[in-house]
Amino acid sequence: MVKKRLTTSNKNQLKMKLLYILLFILNIILFIGLINYLPKFGTTSFNLNRFEEYSAIIAAMVTLGYISTKVPKIQNLGESSVFGLVYFPLICIIGIMTSYFTDKFDITLFFEPYLEMFKVLCAVLIFALLATNLNSFIEMMHEKHTRKNQMVCLVVFILLGIFASTVNIRVDGAPANIRCLIVMISGLFGGPVVGIPVGIISAAYRFTLGGPTALPCAISTVISGIVGSLIFIWNDKKFPNIPQSALLMFLFTGVEMLVIIIATPPTISFRFIEDIYPIMLFASTIGMFLFALVIKERKTETSTTISHEEQKINEFKEELETYSDEKIEELKKEIDRIVHEKKQE
Repeated sequence: MVKKRLTTSNKNQLKMKLLYILLFILNIILFIGLINYLPKFGTTSFNLNRFEEYSAIIAAMVTLGYISTKVPKIQNLGESSVFGLVYFPLICIIGIMTSYFTDKFDITLFFEPYLEMFKVLCAVLIFALLATNLNSFIEMMHEKHTRKNQMVCLVVFILLGIFASTVNIRVDGAPANIRCLIVMISGLFGGPVVGIPVGIISAAYRFTLGGPTALPCAISTVISGIVGSLIFIWNDKKFPNIPQSALLMFLFTGVEMLVIIIATPPTISFRFIEDIYPIMLFASTIGMFLFALVIKERKTETSTTISHEEQKINEFKEELETYSDEKIEELKKEIDRIVHEKKQE
């Protein structure tokens, strides 16, 4: 029996890996398509400039982050003069790089859509995280997938999916939202009973909103519910860990863009993707990371509470078990003796 269970678990893990590989391959196809077709629309130079900005800022953040982790270790050497010699140049470097980026790029314009998208993400996640306080959600975290709990999660995620479709930002006229993030979470959290209906209903609502990308966005929404549900089944009905869930959302956002390319004319799809892909990638990945982190913390917190209550119950059981039949008989005799003495008095 145990051997059969281990074999099934290994097969499921293999299926998950194959799904991740498939999503990765689809992302490669997306990037090949972008490289081949974007020059035809006269956007090559724009993309190269954008790539230069991204790479320069990311490289600067990585470098400063690495240096900042080393500074405290230098301070531990106990020589304040050495620490000062390192810390002072670091502050100078930060000042120089800040001046450089401010002069070379319009930082406000660059980060504005990301900040706007982050506001949308926060608004949706607040409601999602509040929902995790419901008893049904807490029980689902501990693998109590009853019909009642699933129905509660289904209703909550449908409302969140519609809300995520309605609340969006416009990037050069193109709507960017995190609908697929919510649908993916519903599948990862509640399985096919929750994820697939949420995907279908959210997709239908998106389709009613219209627009040139209504059909591909609806299709990708349904696919996100199916993918999340498959991961739920293959991962023993558990929400995946933080790296797995964040990587899944990162890869699926690329698939979402690929569906738009396939289902819409190139004159629409490539310009649409160029505007919203980086922002949606940022919001979806960060959103999944934050939700998975909260799920992990909530599960640990509730597990601690439950284990404390179970510990008390076990202590009572152990205490009762210490009362053997002989001890109970002795207690009865003692009670009878006391009663008899009272009567004689």
